[in-house]
Amino acid sequence: METALMRCFYVLLSVVICHGFHLHGPSDPLIVHLGGSVMLPCFVEPPLAMEELEVEWKRTDSETLVHLWQEGESRPESQNQRYHERAHFFTEEIAHGNFSLFLTNVTHEDAGLYKCAVYTNLHSDETLIEIKEIERLIVSGGHVISAYAGEDVTLNCSVDSHIPPENIEEVSWKKIDEDILVLFYQESEVLTDSSHERYRDRVEFFSAEERNKGNFSLRLKSVRTEDKGLYICLAFSGALSDNTTVEVLQLGFSSMHIGIFVLCILGFVFGSLILGYLSFISFKNNDDSRRALAIQCAHVLCPNITMSIVFILWGITEGFFTEAATCSALNFVRILFLLWIALHLKTFQDYPHQLINRLAISLQFGVITLVAYLPILVDLWYKINTLGKVFIVGGLLLKLFLTLLYVLVVVCCRRPVKIYRITELQITEIINVLRIFVIISLYRLHPKYLTLAIFPLLPFIWFFCHAVLKRLFLLWISVMMILEVLSASVLIYIHYDFANNVKERDTLTSLTAFLHILTMMILFTSLSPFSETNTVTTHASSEEDLRQGEEEVTEIFEEEVTKSDSKNTGTQRSLSHLVVFVFGTAVVVFVNAVALLVELILKSRNGQRTVDLRVILLPTECVFAVCCLALQLFAFWQENRERFREDIKRLRGLCGCKQTLTISPPENHEHELEKLATASQPSRS
Repeated sequence: METALMRCFYVLLSVVICHGFHLHGPSDPLIVHLGGSVMLPCFVEPPLAMEELEVEWKRTDSETLVHLWQEGESRPESQNQRYHERAHFFTEEIAHGNFSLFLTNVTHEDAGLYKCAVYTNLHSDETLIEIKEIERLIVSGGHVISAYAGEDVTLNCSVDSHIPPENIEEVSWKKIDEDILVLFYQESEVLTDSSHERYRDRVEFFSAEERNKGNFSLRLKSVRTEDKGLYICLAFSGALSDNTTVEVLQLGFSSMHIGIFVLCILGFVFGSLILGYLSFISFKNNDDSRRALAIQCAHVLCPNITMSIVFILWGITEGFFTEAATCSALNFVRILFLLWIALHLKTFQDYPHQLINRLAISLQFGVITLVAYLPILVDLWYKINTLGKVFIVGGLLLKLFLTLLYVLVVVCCRRPVKIYRITELQITEIINVLRIFVIISLYRLHPKYLTLAIFPLLPFIWFFCHAVLKRLFLLWISVMMILEVLSASVLIYIHYDFANNVKERDTLTSLTAFLHILTMMILFTSLSPFSETNTVTTHASSEEDLRQGEEEVTEIFEEEVTKSDSKNTGTQRSLSHLVVFVFGTAVVVFVNAVALLVELILKSRNGQRTVDLRVILLPTECVFAVCCLALQLFAFWQENRERFREDIKRLRGLCGCKQTLTISPPENHEHELEKLATASQPSRS
């Protein structure tokens, strides 16, 4: 009895001495980020002795053991498998009374009520900690898509969050490999204007009702080969974010692409090869019949019209409208260029013949300039101030007025008029000046560079130096050519020095070279009436003979101007003209077709553009134009050979060189006039 009383006394004494202990925990429930880490606080003051100390963490709803400290060490083998390697003690802090639990990689199932219980030999206590809500933002739906070009596909993206979908701050779709924004959603509004121009009007989310359910899948319409690649769907809400990726694999060809393949092959095989062979047979047999003319026209029209249509279809399918428009225009206006050198033009009536010769080069120059530079002007329109816009409108109106004036003079006036040649050169040089202004504005250069615009004006001014023209025609034409080359060099220098985009620089440089080759051809076309008229007058070596032949020269002047149209390179049956003609109808068309087909194949395989087709087509067209210019220069030299010799003699005289002065007998003047009158009559052939 005494022993029992003593034990009770010692127990009460120990309680009084220890005063027990009390666990502390958080006063409010915890809110945890999904996938993040959280510390569940549990501590005691003052610290307890480590002997016989046991700390136990459990779920109150299922009595699941989360973690256990026993006999001075952690017991991970006793914890539930769900918390294995995710729930940890702060081992070094337990001796200081800190029994908090560190939980990592929080999942949905971790939400609930946790109990921290501490046991000693003399006392025990517990506290409750609640993980009330798991903040989550889960984006799922990653998958791989294979589709045919031209189809509509859906790129899946589902957003799961404790936040209502209408309160999600941002959801964006991007093309990773090119860092292009495809579609953007912000604060319950779809911002379609923020989409890259390649995807504008081709992408959309589902309805608002679907978005409220967390469905932010992207519908991509009319899939193109360039759409191949990796896409990412990113969602943001405060500090939370998540993403998923969708890959669009190699795309098959659509029916439109197959049609482009077939048209390219048919256009080249039938239009260039078969009709080219028939055209060569007609040339070999000197066949000038209407059947031969029809074959010749079909040989010119079929491949070029086919390739023009092919590039339009390609532009519609792939969305490269500016590039496709330029390539299509090159193929279309090449028709007149080929007719200009065609071997059977003499079978045309006089008036259509004159129209082709007068409009072929200038029309090609005008169309290519308009098609190639119009998109640049449109982009420039939104970047410049009001004064710049007024300048652009004024330049376009000026070009339109001069072009209409020239067309009216050429088409309405059936009689040969020398003034239309001058108007043609005026329009060309004015357009070259306007192009310099556009390029300087495009690259935002300093106004001092506007002085470069004087270079295209120099040939324009020199053209009207008739004093030099009458006395030293060779010197005059040489200066004209030098000034044209200088003008082209200035434009090429601007492109290479200031263009940052390599593709844009190469394209505009090739375009500039091509347009200046056409300008040079227009120059020699404009010189033709002057050269032949002056050639006629040089046959009279004295003023008396000139007065005697004045009436005759006046009568044959209009015939000579008509002949200047007829003496085009396309009307002469020579091997050089045949080679250039075949190059334009076969080789150039072949390069166009192969470039387009290779681009389609590589793009379908890689999903990215390989090269700007204008960089291939424009240099090829330049080579063809240079060949035509060479034929024109040779014909010009043949027509003015005697006059150039006289000019060389005059230049030697001006330089102080000795020369032998040869005086022709008077009777030779009548002989020369007789030869001139005979040559002015139309050939029976």
